[in-house]
Amino acid sequence: MAKTQARSPNRVSEVERAIEKALAKRPLGRLLDVGTGTGRMIELFGPRASQSIGIDRSSEMLRLARAKLEAAGIASSLRQGDMYAIPLGDASADCVIIHQVLHYAHAPAAAIAEAGRVLAPGGTLLVVDFAAHEREELRATDAHIRLGFDDESMAGWFESAGLAVDHVEHLKGGELTVTLWRGSKRALPQRERRAA
Repeated sequence: MAKTQARSPNRVSEVERAIEKALAKRPLGRLLDVGTGTGRMIELFGPRASQSIGIDRSSEMLRLARAKLEAAGIASSLRQGDMYAIPLGDASADCVIIHQVLHYAHAPAAAIAEAGRVLAPGGTLLVVDFAAHEREELRATDAHIRLGFDDESMAGWFESAGLAVDHVEHLKGGELTVTLWRGSKRALPQRERRAA
């Protein structure tokens, strides 16, 4: 799956710096990159994770990612899979990144719900995608299904998936505004211990 990005290298590095900042103080633990594409998120953040898993529908993208990550000496597990049916068990990831993928989704709420399913209590979901826009031509030229997302819809989808949005950042100034939405999965309530 090709990733549409605001095109200039400076814009890419601005987005990557914002992602780094959004994740900086959080332990990554078991990292899952949904729609990994070329493996860039694992290349950047895999060294900070105890385990890195990338999933993508495209076997060709997985081949590219595997070659890139092996050349960089970054350990990872890359698997063919779908964002609506992630091939992992419940609560098996501590950090999930969905970077420039949801604008290709027919059902973004379902993709976020699935990310919430595999996320462990207390874990972090970071969605990076375009803010809502009116660039209709991107449906034809770049196969976008969604013309970005507004904060209210994203917060509702996070909430439905058992996550609370705790950070939103809009990166304006490019061809399109890129937004980061970060949320945490609610920790399970601890059961009270009975006195013996």
